[in-house]
Amino acid sequence: MLKKFFVSAALAATVVGGIGLGAGTASAATFVPAGVYPSINACADAGNAGFPQGRWVGWRCEALSGGQYLLWVQPTY
Repeated sequence: MLKKFFVSAALAATVVGGIGLGAGTASAATFVPAGVYPSINACADAGNAGFPQGRWVGWRCEALSGGQYLLWVQPTY
């Protein structure tokens, strides 16, 4: 019975600790969409423009149909 109590308490502490550590944070690999651009160059220019401003720490362009490109950025948190 005592062992069951400690196992339950340890599990509850792990869950609460995980929620506390994860609340309000995002993974370092989280990318969010930031706009659609008419060319790969325009997308890259927009991606590079965010670095000096400190708006994000990474970016990538994804090809869409019709020659458009979706900019994904990794925001600073």
